[in-house]
Amino acid sequence: MKTFKQYTKEAPRIPRKKGQPAGSDSHSDLYTDENPKGTIHGLGFKDVKTAKASVSKIEGSGKTHAHKIQAAIAMEQRARVMGKTAEANVYRAYIDKMKKKTKEMQKENVSQREINDLEKFADRILKKYGVDIEFTKHFVDRLNDPRNTPEIKVSELQKFFKKIQRNKAKNIINNPDTEAVLKDMSTNLNLPVVIKTKGNDFEVTNKTVMRKQNFSTPNKLIKYEIAKGGG
Repeated sequence: MKTFKQYTKEAPRIPRKKGQPAGSDSHSDLYTDENPKGTIHGLGFKDVKTAKASVSKIEGSGKTHAHKIQAAIAMEQRARVMGKTAEANVYRAYIDKMKKKTKEMQKENVSQREINDLEKFADRILKKYGVDIEFTKHFVDRLNDPRNTPEIKVSELQKFFKKIQRNKAKNIINNPDTEAVLKDMSTNLNLPVVIKTKGNDFEVTNKTVMRKQNFSTPNKLIKYEIAKGGG
């Protein structure tokens, strides 16, 4: 089975030799359809209009990201062999757009396991103050949102919780049973939280996270200032 990288790489097409099995990595004939069930039908390069319509068919085919790129590469190469430069360029523009998307997809996201480890870390350093940290699924999704510029790192969140520790969690303890936003002034990280008392302890549920200097909220804003060493 071909890997994602093999599907999306571009290399000279190698004709299939007699006796070679279909799907072999040793050949890649331009005009041999080795997997008819996966074929995107109706593609062409008669003219620019046809090429654009074909790109739309590829995009709306419901095939995987890698399959779409593979189909477009094959059509671009066929068009170039036939001297259809303008039509080939239509496919090339689509391929380049998809490659850019590939890079975005391949960015390393923060995993649920890393968040679990972060939660254990925060619980350990705040345990003596009776603070229990929780993260919602939305928090994890928002942490990996490409709109975060620059991207939010787990190490930044660890430093943020250390600031809360140095403050002896006073800002949490003094605001029981409320919704608030914990803001790190040095990184512009905003953590909207729900603080609930549970006996003598405090459960702090982190609903989401956002890096924004002027974060707007109707809830209380709890700042961790730079000049005070994060306290």
